[in-house]
Amino acid sequence: MEHLQLERDGRVLVATMARGKANALNAALVDELIDVVVRVRDDDSVGALVIASANPRLFSAGLDFGEVFLYDDERMTRFFERFVQMLDEVRTVPKGVVAAVTGHAIAGGALIALASDFRIMAEGEFGFALNEVDLGLVLPAEAARWLVPPLGGAAREVLLGGLPISPQRALSVGLATSVVPPDQVRERAVALARTLSEKPPHAFAAIKQAVNEATGGVPGPGTRRGFVDEFMRFWTGAESRQRRQALAASMKK
Repeated sequence: MEHLQLERDGRVLVATMARGKANALNAALVDELIDVVVRVRDDDSVGALVIASANPRLFSAGLDFGEVFLYDDERMTRFFERFVQMLDEVRTVPKGVVAAVTGHAIAGGALIALASDFRIMAEGEFGFALNEVDLGLVLPAEAARWLVPPLGGAAREVLLGGLPISPQRALSVGLATSVVPPDQVRERAVALARTLSEKPPHAFAAIKQAVNEATGGVPGPGTRRGFVDEFMRFWTGAESRQRRQALAASMKK
């Protein structure tokens, strides 16, 4: 794979994002993430997955501004369909998924962490943020239903305010499973994944499905299509276009 480094630790598969300094999400990286989760789902020798970053100070900065923001509407629709599929695959794979959140996790990067079952975060001056509202974009009700439970008491400030929260704040509201020194994040994530991989697989899968159904449901083709259509309605609107143009201009200064 071009942007993911894969390692086995017993029954745990560790997928490390290594796409430049920011792990910016583009079509190729999203496709690779889908392929890895499908592999975990179908391989009985793999009991759990860790999603990590090669950057010790950044999990992922979200969508690649320099590439994805230049997609025309048709290509963006295709990309976002795959992006939503990737989140669904991470969230519903019938095995444990642990996000090793080293450093900042922004927008799409934060969504990957939120789709995971557990989040081990690095202590320090890092931010966890969903800034869609600042870009004139929307997270439809279907997405909000599964996003709100892991965000806990910080849901409104993150979703409505677009405000970054610190690892300690994430721990206090239940978003972070634990907050550890940066050099221990990966080790702790693998250790937790190893424990999950040893659970009776059929019982684990059934309980995970039940939890998903209780916290937003298990997405079907219609739900996913509605999510994409709603997102694209805002993406193509004047408000979002103006916000994205302003962001692009500010990044060139």
